[in-house]
Amino acid sequence: MDEPFLSRPRTGVTVITAVRNGLPALARTLASVREQTWPDVEHIVMDGASTDGTIEVLRAAGGRVSFASEPDRGLYDAMNKGIERVEDPDRYVLFLNADDTFAASDALGRVLSASRGEDLIYARLERLDESLGDRDVIGREVRGRAMLYGMRCHHQATLCRRSVFDRVGRFDLAYRIAADYDWMVRVFKDNGVSKRFVPATISTMGRGGVSDRRYLDSVRERWRIVRRHYPASDVLRYALYTGFGDYGRYWLQQALGRVGLLKTARRMKRGLAHEARTEAGPAGGRSAGA
Repeated sequence: MDEPFLSRPRTGVTVITAVRNGLPALARTLASVREQTWPDVEHIVMDGASTDGTIEVLRAAGGRVSFASEPDRGLYDAMNKGIERVEDPDRYVLFLNADDTFAASDALGRVLSASRGEDLIYARLERLDESLGDRDVIGREVRGRAMLYGMRCHHQATLCRRSVFDRVGRFDLAYRIAADYDWMVRVFKDNGVSKRFVPATISTMGRGGVSDRRYLDSVRERWRIVRRHYPASDVLRYALYTGFGDYGRYWLQQALGRVGLLKTARRMKRGLAHEARTEAGPAGGRSAGA
């Protein structure tokens, strides 16, 4: 029988935040980390030489936050720099960037308490679209070829031991938008990294970030990543999927947004998914929550 995680020494968590000119969203992120009830949480902020008062806010946080402010080569370069500042190989790392927050003050505790000390623990993520007043929850256990078809495990909802970054490598700066997808593919293809899905919502992400604004660019980067990591048969599967699953969905959302029906369509989709899970019974209970 697995030893309960809480019967072991409580592993510490390092939250890494990358930001550049991110006020006032950063203030919400700082407060969210500060309010976590898990006993060992440190917060590292990697600032890309902000000019909007971010440095003053970080200095005012005092010893509760360690930070560095310097030019970088983008989001993933800042995240890599944050990783280098974590020395303990057993410590968990979670990336919570400006405009991301924990879902509740006990979010870390609930997820870690449901684990058994795996190398990578991933949970559910709430997406908030403030412009539409709409929110939903995504996240399910990654099985089979699930990662082939897109990001199924988001860094805002993932706790990963520092040692995994030495095993599979850092974020590849050849990718400007989808380097986290590339990294997750490498992790899930490595059977030596133990993994556990916890069906609890850990974080909230604001919609409208770079991956949303440059969605088609991210699709093109994912094409490169799929061709790099998967055999020809899987590349063909992805090619058949992406025409509808990526491009078709994107243009449909754009059209619905222009006529003011995007929020209604999202709610209808969640309602249909809920009905399908209900009809499927307990076996369907692993789907993402609405």
